[in-house]
Amino acid sequence: MLRPDPSNPSSTQEQKLLEEIVHTYPQPIIVIDNDHRVLIWNKACEKVFGIPAKDVLGTKNQWKTFYPEPRPILADVILDDDEEQLEQFYPGIHRKSPFIEGAYEVENFFPKLGNNIDRWLYFTAKRLYDEDGCPVGAIESIIDITERMNAEAEVQQLNESLSDHSEKLEEANEELKATMLKLANTQKLASLGKLVAGISHELNTPIGNIRTISTALKADTCRIQDQLNSGEMTKSSLENFLNNVLESSDLIEKSTAKTADLILSCQQISSNDNEYERSQVDLRALVEEVLNRQTQGLSRSSIIVENLIPHHISMNSFAAPIQQIFDNLINNTRMHAFSEQQSGKIKICAQVIEKKIKLIYTDSGCGIPTKNFAKVFDPFFTTKFGQGGNGLGLYIIFNLVTGVLGGSIELQSPNDGGFELHITLPSTSPYALTAEDDTYYI
Repeated sequence: MLRPDPSNPSSTQEQKLLEEIVHTYPQPIIVIDNDHRVLIWNKACEKVFGIPAKDVLGTKNQWKTFYPEPRPILADVILDDDEEQLEQFYPGIHRKSPFIEGAYEVENFFPKLGNNIDRWLYFTAKRLYDEDGCPVGAIESIIDITERMNAEAEVQQLNESLSDHSEKLEEANEELKATMLKLANTQKLASLGKLVAGISHELNTPIGNIRTISTALKADTCRIQDQLNSGEMTKSSLENFLNNVLESSDLIEKSTAKTADLILSCQQISSNDNEYERSQVDLRALVEEVLNRQTQGLSRSSIIVENLIPHHISMNSFAAPIQQIFDNLINNTRMHAFSEQQSGKIKICAQVIEKKIKLIYTDSGCGIPTKNFAKVFDPFFTTKFGQGGNGLGLYIIFNLVTGVLGGSIELQSPNDGGFELHITLPSTSPYALTAEDDTYYI
């Protein structure tokens, strides 16, 4: 096949050119004849496999380069056109070449190949034909793909490592969620315990007063009844009794009023979104309704309110808790911000930021000391202890904002003094997951 025709000088030149091309080709090339004897073992084969051409040319020992025992290489199998041998020697790893018609290709691992190096090889083999179309041998070209396969293995290992880390991160995230839930539940229980203790303490005083007064009133009633039965009752003793009854009634009325107010506050704390009706809310109009209800009290305290909320800010939300927030804020200002008959000003502003609405409530009163910022939203925290404040106003506001309305609340320290509260609410208030659940989603 590759022997030149002495009578044809052109054939000799072509043969030499072909040999030069084959031997200068940078990848190993093996050519076998029809008897499976090696015709070409190029210089790349000598370099890569460490076997001189003289040791294999004219022999059938091409297998020694790749395998410990005699067996056909891919070129031998292709030359014989034997499908069974393809499956036997290259099961599941051979395929037809997408580039060379009639050729097959294989990728396989060869341990300790050439200079005792582990190699991955990609090799392609094809039959060779003469001018009449008769098979005269086969050619096999080989590419060392060890670096590529090692890189792919490293990538695979990295992916597996990343997958493992991802799973561990997911597990850690689940553990963190569980820990946060436990912490939240612990905080809820602690807050509930504090709330119950505060309610008990606050109720103890008016109820204790009512019991003391009622006991004393009962004793006075028995005494005056005895005087009436014995005929010893005098006008002065009757007048004293009646005065005591009036004073006792006044004290009982104040104590029951305080108890009723505290119970109402507790009802506001325990309210949930299922008790409110969702609607499309015009925020400015909603605040105006609150201000109209508060007009008399505000005028008595000389407080001016500026409703600076822009027109047409609309929310898909709950009107009642929003109004309750502003009722409590204005009552808080009236009770805590200004001394009696002191004039002052309240400003209510709002702006739309993406899908949220930011409300800013300010007053020009005495403000809150920075040291109390961390406590203002705690239940029963008040600077007017014993003066009518029960310390639940801002606590109720906090619960409404962060609960049913799904927003956030932050107390600011304005440079010019006074009180400044930032409330951020979603344009669409969250929907409860279940009627009993106290978690929400947007």
